[in-house]
Amino acid sequence: MLPKVSIVIPVYNVEPYIEECLQSVMRQSYRGEIECILVDDCGTDNSIEVAEQLIADYHGTIDFKVLHHEHHRGVSAARNTGMDAVCGDYVFFLDSDDWISDDCIERLTGPLSIKQYDFVMGHNEYDGKDMFVTCPEGEYHKYVMKSGGHSRKLLKPIGPSGIPVAVWNKLFRKCFLVDNQLYFEVGKIYEDTIFSFDLSFVERNYYVVNSITYYYRSRENSISTNPNQFDRIVGHVGLYQSLRNRASQEKYKGFDRIYDAYLYWVKIIFGRFASVEMDEMMLDYIQKETYGFLDVIPNITYLSNKHDRVIYFFCKKDQSYSRYQYVIQQYNDKYAHRLSGRIMRNLLGLIPFKKEKP
Repeated sequence: MLPKVSIVIPVYNVEPYIEECLQSVMRQSYRGEIECILVDDCGTDNSIEVAEQLIADYHGTIDFKVLHHEHHRGVSAARNTGMDAVCGDYVFFLDSDDWISDDCIERLTGPLSIKQYDFVMGHNEYDGKDMFVTCPEGEYHKYVMKSGGHSRKLLKPIGPSGIPVAVWNKLFRKCFLVDNQLYFEVGKIYEDTIFSFDLSFVERNYYVVNSITYYYRSRENSISTNPNQFDRIVGHVGLYQSLRNRASQEKYKGFDRIYDAYLYWVKIIFGRFASVEMDEMMLDYIQKETYGFLDVIPNITYLSNKHDRVIYFFCKKDQSYSRYQYVIQQYNDKYAHRLSGRIMRNLLGLIPFKKEKP
């Protein structure tokens, strides 16, 4: 029996794009049941009116529903609202300014005839390029790394594993999301990264389909392309704080490499700070909001990466953003290939990695 699929679409100020998005849903070749839940997040344009007219004129088999927020609450809240309302066995998140291939749901449900995977994902196209090419088609069974257990692998949010951070273009088993309390943190603009961080510490199996099933649109004035540098810095600070809070929670302390994962993202966030031309006020804000970024890590033995241990060793006394930048330039870049730098990293690499719970 084909699984029922629920497509969740948050709608907010996307009037020029919502028709293309919904038309792509209406063209789906999937022969099983599909419900499509639109969540009206109280935009200031006619997005929801355009969507409702399209739905009124539609005579296909897809069951469309429109839910309305009382006021603007953000994409995380809209996704959570949609997820609470779905009746399907699997949930697919689609952004209302993007669109999907005509056979998207058919292709992503294909592997489910063999096994109930926790999620299935395909490739996505961005500006005419395939943005997901490093992971071959097939089944992947990834486990979290827990103290006292066997050596297991983490799901890397980005990088060589080929797993993208974005939550869209993944078909999730609804019970998997609910049982593991995988919801979106409300009030944060980089919600996909936070979600992926949580996903990294959940046991799961997934399947990769080597087909482009999702088309991502980069547009002006979106969250990710906001030209206001200070707003973007505030957003990244909020992301940092969310990840820091997670790394300090008791429930996460039972996982090996939780601090590796945390520092991995700290380096990415700090790197984004470095790409911004900032005035004294912005720098002071970053210094204040990120000070003590190593405090959640009990000691250097909980870090497995040599470069991370260099950062820890030289930043422990002064855990400021400026100090971090200095250490990166002095020890990770400038002296990376010098004998002194190699000796330092080798010495720090001799420290045993502590795997048990602090």
